[in-house]
Amino acid sequence: MPTVSITDHSFKSIDQERSILEPAGFVVQEITPACKTEEDVVGKCGAADVLLVQWAPITRHVLESLPRVKCIVRYGIGVDNIDVQSARALGRMVSNVPRYCQDEVSDHTVAMILSLTRRICHDHYQIAHGGWGIAPFLPIPAFSDMIVGLIGFGSIARRVSEKLKCFRFRQVAFDPQVDDRIFEDCGVQRVDQDTLFSLADVISLHCPLLDETRHMINRTTISKMKQGVILINTARGGLVNQADLLDALKSGKILGAGLDVFEVEPLPIDSPLRGLPNVVLTSHAASVSERARELLQIQAAEAARDFLNGRRPVGALT
Repeated sequence: MPTVSITDHSFKSIDQERSILEPAGFVVQEITPACKTEEDVVGKCGAADVLLVQWAPITRHVLESLPRVKCIVRYGIGVDNIDVQSARALGRMVSNVPRYCQDEVSDHTVAMILSLTRRICHDHYQIAHGGWGIAPFLPIPAFSDMIVGLIGFGSIARRVSEKLKCFRFRQVAFDPQVDDRIFEDCGVQRVDQDTLFSLADVISLHCPLLDETRHMINRTTISKMKQGVILINTARGGLVNQADLLDALKSGKILGAGLDVFEVEPLPIDSPLRGLPNVVLTSHAASVSERARELLQIQAAEAARDFLNGRRPVGALT
């Protein structure tokens, strides 16, 4: 019988996966202890036809060492830990769960934007350390006088855009992969990246981590931004050069940052970010809700089932 091996996961149980895959006639193998390295995956998943993967590395070496594996399904949207190019070259299917946590991440992003633009985290830090008064944080513009720039205009960014409209922000967005019609339908002005940097009072990142987007926020691009800009990152930590961000936060070039993702996770205990008054830090938590977790498990299992039944998964990338 075809076997679906779960390399690693952070769920309380895999009952959801079993309830979908086993009645369809497939074996579900939960790898314990979970795979953390290439060697773990190669050594423990030799019987797998499909891999369900959360964080385990699926490299070319893994793919070449496991010729029986024909499909890899990622628990989530990003596929940073999967060598998609090698999978494509080797004729393997890679699928994600594209509808995962869209409301949760967009809600989290909006919450960070509102907190920072209203200087809530700044004032909280001040009061917690004995201070009082709004004077240090002036001027505070009205939402209707601010421009939010969205870098990436996929499904999550479009939900952020929709939710921000009731707060009266003006909006611009940059995404070379999205059709003009989508910008028009959403009522958001399409601009190039440099124009977005020069116009936006708030910049929110919603793009994948690729070679061309790694450290897209760096000393050079920060220099193109407005004085006192706010930066939000609920996408991928590697999009931001953290050292350059720290310098900009300390100088005031970036007035505040909302960060849910980091280049190194957990955030090191000695990270200077932990002590800054003008940041909101969360523990890669933007995607989390009980509903989202349940749907993630269901939709990942459905992708594996569909592949094994000869159908193309909804989230197929190769």
